[in-house]
Amino acid sequence: MRVKRLAKIGLVVLSYWVVSISMVFANKYLVGSSEMNQDMTLFVAWIQCIVCVTFIICYTTIGGMVGFKVRCPQFNISSITDKSRIQLSIVFVLMLSFNNLCLRYVGVAFFQLARSLTLLFTVMFSALILHTYASRRSMLCCMVVVIGFFLGVDQEKIAGTLSIKGVLFGVVTSIFVSLTGILTKKNLEEVDKDPLKLTFYNNFNGIILLFPVVLITDQFSAVLQLDKMYDIYFWVTLLSSGIMAFSMSYISTLQIHFTSPMTHHISNNAKSVLQTIIAVSVFHEYKSVLWWVSNGVVITGAFGYAIVKINEEQNKQAMKLRQPKEEEYTRNNETKTDQMI
Repeated sequence: MRVKRLAKIGLVVLSYWVVSISMVFANKYLVGSSEMNQDMTLFVAWIQCIVCVTFIICYTTIGGMVGFKVRCPQFNISSITDKSRIQLSIVFVLMLSFNNLCLRYVGVAFFQLARSLTLLFTVMFSALILHTYASRRSMLCCMVVVIGFFLGVDQEKIAGTLSIKGVLFGVVTSIFVSLTGILTKKNLEEVDKDPLKLTFYNNFNGIILLFPVVLITDQFSAVLQLDKMYDIYFWVTLLSSGIMAFSMSYISTLQIHFTSPMTHHISNNAKSVLQTIIAVSVFHEYKSVLWWVSNGVVITGAFGYAIVKINEEQNKQAMKLRQPKEEEYTRNNETKTDQMI
């Protein structure tokens, strides 16, 4: 049984790595490659929402027919337009949009570093929104990440590849990634902890929210003028990226379910290392020693944070187990004292 469980965990983690890395490269091709002569950052995000919703409907419908225990989320207007759901959907759409804008201006190798402040913003917003305060050791780890971020930006500048827009979009993406994570945690409780339902609501609202923005920015016209408009590879990549978006959400939930949120965090950071190495190899980029050091500093801070959180969680569990024993010991002493009196 243990071997079977470990094999299942390994398969889930591997799937997460493959889908996550593939999606970053697919999005880079769609919004930031030299082959794309038009800005389609918002259009790509809009199409991905449409594909995600369509895929969920098809997946649940076919799955139900063949005996899978899945149901298509009910099209409930009150649930979709709930204040909490709308707030999450707005933040989710902004995260998608700025994520694509960041990828438009930075390379895949620097992409993860550009968004590395997510950890810092998660700690900040957890305190402001959830009133969950980080320990000094957690804050120290966040500061290590910040040092790595600025060192990486400095090395990009020295190399002559720094994009100020890309860095700014990366920082803004970090803000919305952290907010999405926090609001998702709150909203899951309101949809019976069903990630499929929440993914459906998010992407459905995303279709509606992004449509007028894509229209105003004239990106529909930009697509018609695209050199790759009639290229089958472009459309296959675009549609596949929407399915990957759904898969990312589902596999992330599975990874957390089979391991823990902290293990998921560690897995994500380890994946980032591999993603950076692959990107440097694929695009034949030369990076200085200090550039690699900056990535190492960020990863060290992130891993350190995970270890600190694991230790704090273990201490909390130990305190909970110890508390009933201490209460029982106190009651027994009081009983003995009463008997002596």
